[in-house]
Amino acid sequence: MRAAERRDLDALVRLEGELFATDAATHEPFADPTWPAREGRQDFERLLADNQSLVVVADLAGQTIGHLVGYLATSSPTRLPSTAAVLRSIYIDVPRQRHGVGTMLVEAFISWARANSCDEAHVDAYAANAGAQAFYERHGFAPRSISRAMTL
Repeated sequence: MRAAERRDLDALVRLEGELFATDAATHEPFADPTWPAREGRQDFERLLADNQSLVVVADLAGQTIGHLVGYLATSSPTRLPSTAAVLRSIYIDVPRQRHGVGTMLVEAFISWARANSCDEAHVDAYAANAGAQAFYERHGFAPRSISRAMTL
């Protein structure tokens, strides 16, 4: 595990593209699977320059096999003041899944959240993605609210 750098941009865009293709495009009818190819590089450049964001990569024998993106968020005016770490995305290459890489990435995220004095850590996952739900629960994330949508 290490902090991502500019030299990782191509790998980050590739991993985000795979995440969109296998997760978002499967579970979200309005997800745009072309977004990572079109906008991903600029988004990761912005994230790498933002001291309120975390971009971590997992390397194995010189190959980037996974990534995690997080950012800091302050509470809305309707809540007591707090800072949360938001896990935006995580993806590990399919052949490397279920070997502890995701756990190491989440542990790095939680350490970063604590180092930034966060009160909470948040993550969203698609309701239909049972694997993601179980993964996050194993790592201490508990359901707090449910978002519902109606297709019109």
